[in-house]
Amino acid sequence: PPKKKKESWMIQKAAVKEKLGDQAWNPRKKLSPDAMEGIRHLHRTQPEKFTTPILAEYFKVSPEAIRRILKSKWRPSDEEQDERLKRWDKRGERIWSNLVELGVKPPKKWREMGVGRARKGEVPSWKGRWRNRVLVNDSVRDD
Repeated sequence: PPKKKKESWMIQKAAVKEKLGDQAWNPRKKLSPDAMEGIRHLHRTQPEKFTTPILAEYFKVSPEAIRRILKSKWRPSDEEQDERLKRWDKRGERIWSNLVELGVKPPKKWREMGVGRARKGEVPSWKGRWRNRVLVNDSVRDD
């Protein structure tokens, strides 16, 4: 019996499955909803200039991530969009709070939101002597 010709989406799906294997899709770098919309807009307005490899290099994510962003047709409703932006801000606040504990000065946006603010009469940890220093315990003990 003759083999059926595979559709282009079947070939693409098989290639992605072969590439990722049994691993789930979990990119190391997350892009904000605004950045994803910007990627879609750039590619939609000038597709010959903003190709997948160029966008991947500029946004410092994999071409596979860009491909998935451009392929997606789903768009959030206004309520979902607001909720996504709130979650993204909450994520940023959590990340910058952790960095402040390490002595990193948060950007102005986060300082205005209260991240890294010290109690009355205290100096914020990012203003101290140990600013931008992360202590590493790399000594070797011989037992």
